[in-house]
Amino acid sequence: MPFPSPYLCQASNLGKSYRAYSGPLARAAEALTLGRRRGHSEHWAVRHVDLNLARGAAIGLCGENGAGKSSLLKVLAGTSAPSEGRYRLDGKVASLLELGTGFHQDFSGIENVEMHGVLAGHSRREVRRRMDAILDFAELGDAAQAPVRTYSTGMGMRLGFAAALGFDPDLLILDEVFAVGDMYFQKKCVDRLLEFKRAGKTILFCSHSLYDLRQLCDEALWLDGGEVRAAGESNEVTCAYAAWQREHIVRENQSGVIRGEPDWPDISAVSLRCAHTGEPISQASTGSDLELVIDWHNPRPALRKIQIGATFTRQDQTLCAAAGTHLESPGPRPVELDCERGRAVLSLPDLALLSGRFCVRVYLFCDQGVFRYAERALDHELVVQAGTAEVGLVRINHHWSFPPKHRTAA
Repeated sequence: MPFPSPYLCQASNLGKSYRAYSGPLARAAEALTLGRRRGHSEHWAVRHVDLNLARGAAIGLCGENGAGKSSLLKVLAGTSAPSEGRYRLDGKVASLLELGTGFHQDFSGIENVEMHGVLAGHSRREVRRRMDAILDFAELGDAAQAPVRTYSTGMGMRLGFAAALGFDPDLLILDEVFAVGDMYFQKKCVDRLLEFKRAGKTILFCSHSLYDLRQLCDEALWLDGGEVRAAGESNEVTCAYAAWQREHIVRENQSGVIRGEPDWPDISAVSLRCAHTGEPISQASTGSDLELVIDWHNPRPALRKIQIGATFTRQDQTLCAAAGTHLESPGPRPVELDCERGRAVLSLPDLALLSGRFCVRVYLFCDQGVFRYAERALDHELVVQAGTAEVGLVRINHHWSFPPKHRTAA
């Protein structure tokens, strides 16, 4: 029985388990006794997952390492059979689960693209027709005729991404594929994904970068221990996951269990107030004076210096403005924030934002402004009313003048 047309993929009670043996003898004993003597234990990587993936949607997967994200993607991509439950895909699927997966290391880039297309069910004529576009996107040059084993990691990633998107799939499954590659190609991939999404295609994207999930995906799925912990709008789910991570680290440190880096800097409170009265606000007018107040906690200031940043993102996920202590010139040095607790006030005189609803989010960065220790969103949206007919994102500082016309003698 076909699934309802709005859904490209549906899964019901999906699960994947793996057998763990104590050693070769245990495996042999189980085989020789035809299973009467059990020599393995079962590990459920994914269990009880229900999924409705609508056509044209972009859904992100988040969760800790070992939460079952990659196992779920492998099942949906068809590279691993489910142990329980059922699912159905109604369309062509392309996946990029691991760099170099499916490539023969002794074949050239061109030969691997041909093999990829034929195995995906395309005719050789269709593969040849699309070959130039795929190789142009991958930008391999003469290396396209060299064996893949001679490629760098970034070159393999470019070829894999180009091959995955080059045959116009209905569903694209991606697993942490932006972890490598230069910034130019990452931007090129993002632009292609957005174009893919605008064309009504479907994306299932797994990443540890919550920022990427919020920007690219409409919805998100949080997996914990192989089961769905939360599902819904991407901003809500990723914020809940980030808050859980912070609480999890605190609980483990209090119980004496040290996992990773304990006592990381954190944001204790965020508020937005009127600069003149100090009153908290949720609505403002273009041109008003505001202050964003950030209270932070850094338990080990001698070890970890911090930088502070803030972003203003409109409802349609357009990043409208940002500020950071590490972006100022010359700006405060990290050592100036070298204390356990502190407050930072970002003054916003003459607010330039025009009408809209904005998510205000603050960050604690490392001393170089690269790694994010913590992030936290204001608990309400900032509603801005312009009160004029001006259009755009911001009001630019401008002035009109009308110089006299040049007159020439008759």
